[in-house]
Amino acid sequence: VGVEGAVREDDVTGIWIGGKKVAALGVKVRRWITMHGLAVNVDQKSLGNFDGIVPCGLVGKDVTCINDHLEHPITAQEFAIHMRKALEQTFEIKLVDCPLVDAAAAAAAADVGAGEEGGRGW
Repeated sequence: VGVEGAVREDDVTGIWIGGKKVAALGVKVRRWITMHGLAVNVDQKSLGNFDGIVPCGLVGKDVTCINDHLEHPITAQEFAIHMRKALEQTFEIKLVDCPLVDAAAAAAAADVGAGEEGGRGW
């Protein structure tokens, strides 16, 4: 995308620009199930979500967005294209397109067939 100065900082997670967090990656393993997430603040709209919370439990640390560090701002959709290319190159993979799923419908479908042990029926 062309952001200058994006770095990792010692003793904290994420990607930082000028001492402010711009991206986070999380991984969790529980009961042999992995959960993961990636968050990147692209535009100012995303920063409003941090009002009243302490991002990632990092007291005294601010957040920023990519567009604050670009000469020509981009949309989240434009960023997604760059992110996809970077992931494919870094991990030497080819990502495939798939339609978005209604989260409520997916959760209901996962509960169908749940066994006596409380399994998700997968």
